[in-house]
Amino acid sequence: MIADDVRRSRETIGKWLRECGFECRLAQNGRLAWEMIKEQPPELLVTDLEMPELCGLELLEKIRQADDESIRKLPVLVMTSLHDGQTLKIIQKLGGDGLLQKPLDKQATFSVIRDIVSARYSLQQTMHPGDEKCIKDRGVISPTLRRLLNKVAENEQ
Repeated sequence: MIADDVRRSRETIGKWLRECGFECRLAQNGRLAWEMIKEQPPELLVTDLEMPELCGLELLEKIRQADDESIRKLPVLVMTSLHDGQTLKIIQKLGGDGLLQKPLDKQATFSVIRDIVSARYSLQQTMHPGDEKCIKDRGVISPTLRRLLNKVAENEQ
């Protein structure tokens, strides 16, 4: 399943994966993705971080807290154009399985997804070469990431 509010992004990733033999369902926001996951859990969720109605972090949290074990164990790959040094750590803390930085590269995206699906995946391998500068231990969280974290915290209360 691919969840992204940008139609071109979700359709492009869906096309790439279909070319490689995967079946894909597309969701235009986190809330729709959650409903689709509850109806029929996919083998993998690729979700954008910033989406209306339910952001990628909120969706990840719902998945990890689901009553259904098949949903709780769903591999989740988060993608974002946000270059924040704390994004990877936060995704890891919430139970995400990987992070892809946009703009995405077809071969790198397929490689990461293939590795996740085949369970031979390591979180650090999801970053594109050269992106290490984006995830170094910088203690500052960007306003956008802080806003998304606040949405998750509000949902917990």
